[in-house]
Amino acid sequence: MKNTQIGDVTQTESKGVTRRHLMMSAVAMGLSLPVLSKSSVSAAPRTALLRQDAEKPASLNMLYATVEADVEAIKLAIPDFKAETGIDIVLDSQPYDALQQKVFAELAVDSPYYDVIIVDTPWTPALTGKLEPLSGYVTNEALNDVSDPALDDFIEKVFFDTAVYNPTASHLQFPDPTGIDVEAITGEGFEIYGLPLQANALVAMYRTDLFENADDMAAFESEHGRALAFPETWDEFTDVAKFFTRPDQNLYGTTLMPGNGDWATDDFKTLLAAWGGNGYMVSDDFTLAFNSPEGVDALTYYASLINEHKVTPPGVTSFSWDDASAAFTSGLTAIGMNYHTEVLAPDVQGNITYALVPEKETRGPHFGTWMLSVNKASQNKEWAYRAANWFTSGPTQTKMLAAQLHPSRKSVYEAAKTDENATKFGNFYDILGQSLALGVGRPRLTNYGAVDKEIWVAVNSAATGSMTPEEALQSAADKVKGLLQEAGYPVS
Repeated sequence: MKNTQIGDVTQTESKGVTRRHLMMSAVAMGLSLPVLSKSSVSAAPRTALLRQDAEKPASLNMLYATVEADVEAIKLAIPDFKAETGIDIVLDSQPYDALQQKVFAELAVDSPYYDVIIVDTPWTPALTGKLEPLSGYVTNEALNDVSDPALDDFIEKVFFDTAVYNPTASHLQFPDPTGIDVEAITGEGFEIYGLPLQANALVAMYRTDLFENADDMAAFESEHGRALAFPETWDEFTDVAKFFTRPDQNLYGTTLMPGNGDWATDDFKTLLAAWGGNGYMVSDDFTLAFNSPEGVDALTYYASLINEHKVTPPGVTSFSWDDASAAFTSGLTAIGMNYHTEVLAPDVQGNITYALVPEKETRGPHFGTWMLSVNKASQNKEWAYRAANWFTSGPTQTKMLAAQLHPSRKSVYEAAKTDENATKFGNFYDILGQSLALGVGRPRLTNYGAVDKEIWVAVNSAATGSMTPEEALQSAADKVKGLLQEAGYPVS
């Protein structure tokens, strides 16, 4: 590890980043999370006394992700926090897999070293007993002297999916995620365990130069009786993807991500929700929703794009996020789907517009968000909260747009429309904001990584044709039931 000085920022940075800079949507890659004792994940008692006059520390230690949560954005804001408060932020940024292990190892032994910790949503169900509950902080005026938490400015789905958990039953989704009201949250037995920052959702993108080509427009309208446009529905998607599939020109309709990895699960759950199924895949009562009729229909459609309609590039069944990105940016496909902005390769003469992922019965693009949380063992909890609150505030997130932050606040998406980012990134922020408001997150399972793996194996099996969608999902369901039972969940 090495220490570097960047302005007012002391940074400890681990080597070995394994994903390229634009990859800001990493999730638990099927890793088994370190096991915390039952006592470590028990109900967290509400803070009895918040010391707004707690002695100001000279510095706070922050544990953060590298590219996955956009560390460049947080670096932009750290000098301003020093100017505002006089407190140095000692930033320790690590790549996803190392960060995951570090977070669990530190919290498992109640280490007070890190005051502020970045937490990814798949980890939170196992960590609620180790993170400081914040309901008493966000409602304490004296602790909001550095920044206003302005909870109603957060995108509601993002806030509830990321930060609101039941401390004694962390698998439960909040029953009514509309209107962020702290009294209503605690009245339902839930708590706030962080403040959202860096929100990712699946968005579509397409080559506008291809869609606006006069010859293609005329040919498509002659063939389909409607204007050529980015498809609103998955039925239209098939037509458009087939139209642009021209192997002799080394052009295909679309990218997909059915390779073995979380990306395949995320593709599938997006379609599951669109087909009217439960996009969480596992219900609060542990009923399996992914091997439902809607799940079979969604996976059948997904596999048909590859095996029947052949609208994807060769080798697509091994595609990850990076592979899908490379296929689109190299000009190999007319349509792409991913979690970040794209830039076409220099030898591709075209331009990009972003769009909502198509709908069937509805829309439910996969999404997930990081949050800044306060370590329950920190000796500087009041100031750690102030830091988390300040870094996730509207003005700070707006500044972070310069480093391509994916905001969690409505006001920042409005700011992005008039910011220079609107010129640089086109309509990306508009589409990302809409997608987050429509999105569906993950099930809240302490062993989600293991469950995730069985589902992505099923998706890959259907995509490769080694199993039918029905067989693949049933096989996954049988294994997932066993995994849930092993984790102590009451599966019938």
